Amino acid sequence: MKPWLKITLAVVAGAAIWGGLVLDQHLAEKEEVSKKQEAKVLDFESKDVLKITLQNKHGQFVFQRDTATSDWRLVQPQGPKLDQDSIRNMLAAIQSQNYEQHLEEQQKAIDSFKKGDAASAQVFGFEKPRASVVLDVAANKEAGTKARELKFWLGGDLAFGAGAGAAFNAVSSYAVSSDRKGLIVVPHSLLTSLEKDLKDLRTKTIGDFLTADVASFELTKSDGTQLVLSKSKDNGQSIWSVSKPKQIKADNNQVGLYLDSFTRLRADNITESAAINEQNKTALGLAAPSATLVLKAEDGKVLQTIQMGLTKESLYLTLADGAVGSVELTKFSDLAPSLKFFRDRRVFAGVSFNDINLLVTKAGQRYQKEGSAWYNASADAPKDPKKPEKVAVDDARNFVEDWEFSTAEDILDADETTELAKFGLDKPLTQFTLGSTDDKKPQIQVTVGNRVPNNEKAVYLKRADKPEVFVMETKWLDVLTRLDQGGQSPQAKK
Repeated sequence: MKPWLKITLAVVAGAAIWGGLVLDQHLAEKEEVSKKQEAKVLDFESKDVLKITLQNKHGQFVFQRDTATSDWRLVQPQGPKLDQDSIRNMLAAIQSQNYEQHLEEQQKAIDSFKKGDAASAQVFGFEKPRASVVLDVAANKEAGTKARELKFWLGGDLAFGAGAGAAFNAVSSYAVSSDRKGLIVVPHSLLTSLEKDLKDLRTKTIGDFLTADVASFELTKSDGTQLVLSKSKDNGQSIWSVSKPKQIKADNNQVGLYLDSFTRLRADNITESAAINEQNKTALGLAAPSATLVLKAEDGKVLQTIQMGLTKESLYLTLADGAVGSVELTKFSDLAPSLKFFRDRRVFAGVSFNDINLLVTKAGQRYQKEGSAWYNASADAPKDPKKPEKVAVDDARNFVEDWEFSTAEDILDADETTELAKFGLDKPLTQFTLGSTDDKKPQIQVTVGNRVPNNEKAVYLKRADKPEVFVMETKWLDVLTRLDQGGQSPQAKK
C-alpha cells in the first residue's frame, strides 16, 4: 500500500473516532439535561412567569406583573404592597424543586383528579390539597416554548415512621404536577415555601421610595420645630441645602444616609390599614404624631408621608400602603434628628488642603511641608549635632491631615455669636494658623476659646474668616501644645 494512502486512511479513522467521541459526549450531555428537566416538579424559567395564583390554608393570593423586570403586584386580596424578595424566593423554590419519586402506576387516579374528581385521589390527601399553585407562563422564543398554564398541587405526607412511638416529623409529601404523569413525591420542606400568609408576603420596608428621586423633604416635630431641605444642581452635582429654620449648606453624605435609612428600615410588626381606627391610633401614638416626614419629587409631587408615633413601648411608623409598622423606640432620635445632623459641620469646609503647606502655632513655631513630610522651619528649631539632617515631625503632619475632614459637634451661627467674649474668644486659650508659603494663598487663623459648659471635653473654636463658632472635641489640644513648644514626635526623638 502506498504511503499516502496509509496516511489518508489513518486520518479518516482518527476523524471517525474523534467524531464518535464528540457525538457520545453530546448525547451524554443531552441525556443529562433531559434527566434534570425530568426531575423538575415543573419545567419553566422564573423570568417567563407573569402571574401566580397561590391557594393555601390562609386563602387565595394572586400575584401579577407586566414584564420580567416589573415589580409583582398583589391582585387578590387588594391592599398591601408586596415584598418583592418574598415572591421571588417563593417562585425560585418552585422552579428549582426536584421530585424524589415518580409513581406512574397512580396515573389513572391522578388523571381523574386533574379533571376535577378530587375524591379519586383522596387517599393521597388531594380531596382538599394543602397548597396549590397556578403559573401563567409567557412564551419563550429562545427556549422554543409557547405560552402555557402550569399547575401544581401538594397533598398529604408520606407516613414513613408514623406510629413508631415517637413524634412524627414528615420528610416527604405527595404532589401532582401538570408537567408529570401520575403521582410524584417531593420534600416536605416545599410546604413551608407555599404556606405563606399575608404578613409573610407584604412589604415591611418603611421607605417606599428611591433616594435618588427625593428632591426635597420636610421634617416637622410635635414641638413645632420644622426642618426643610432641598436638592439643587451645581456643575452637574447634586447639592443639598437647608432652607428652614435657616439658610445653610447641608452635608450631602448625611442627607443620603438619612434617606437610605428609611429604605433599609424594616418593621418588626405590622398593623394592617383595615385594622386601624381612631381608638388604636392613640395607642400607636399616631393621633398626634411625634414627627411627620414628607418626601417630595422634583415636580413637587409627594412621594411618601411617614408619620412617627412614639410610645413607651415602640416607635410606630406609617407605611405607603396605609399600614403601620413598629420598630425599636430608640430609633426615633435617628429618624427625627435635629438640625445639626444635616448641616455641613466640617470646620475647614471649602478649603483645599492641597494648598496647605504651613502651620504656625500661637508661640510662633513654624512647620513646613516638603514633599509628603513636615519639618520644623522655625529659627529656633531644636537641632541634634549628631544628626544634622532634618527630622520629620509626624505630629505636625498628623495634626494638619486630621483637620481636613474634622467635623464639629455643633455650630453656632452668626446670630448666636455676637459676643465673642462669651465664648472666651477675645482672650483665646490658644490659636494656630493653617496656610501656605505662597502669600497669595489663604492664611486661615483659628482661635480656641473656653471649654463648653456641661461638656468639658469640648471647646469653642472660630475661624477668623468665618462668622460661625464651632463646638469641637479636644483630643487634638495635646498635640498642638507639643507643637507650640517646638517638640517632635516620639518617633523623631529616637
